[in-house]
Amino acid sequence: MTTLNYQIDETEFMHAARAYWSYKGIGDFGNWVIVALLLITGTGILIWGMAIGWLCIAGAAIFAALTALRNIFWRRRYRRMVKYSAPITATFSADNVQTRSAEGQSTVPWSIFTKYAETPDYFFLMMPLRGLSIIPKRACEDDFQLEALREVITANLPRAKMRWT
Repeated sequence: MTTLNYQIDETEFMHAARAYWSYKGIGDFGNWVIVALLLITGTGILIWGMAIGWLCIAGAAIFAALTALRNIFWRRRYRRMVKYSAPITATFSADNVQTRSAEGQSTVPWSIFTKYAETPDYFFLMMPLRGLSIIPKRACEDDFQLEALREVITANLPRAKMRWT
């Protein structure tokens, strides 16, 4: 059994969200690279006198808007989540995950989660219908507690595939 105490502020939440998006292959960095490439390509094609360059520039605008809107949406989502307004205590056992937060207490069996993802700073426990629990690794007191957490998660969940972004 591993018990963690942590709190996630808006800045860390957005850092975690970007890490998750990158893990899933749809990160901000990748999107901004696509925007830059489409702008360069579109401009080059326009300079050559081909009107189709406007399509590349329009694609760049769409990617930029989607990336910006996703960040705005997730910031709003954080601000509406009661559970992040106070410290969180999470206990991971072989049978379930128990949490205590500003929302209240819950005991969730591992079968509710579908997969997990691990990045250098976070564990993400994924649930159906795009549900997600963020566990910052900094909440672990030492490497032994981090390894115990990793063991209980990997014993109960398959790892989500990592995609390039």
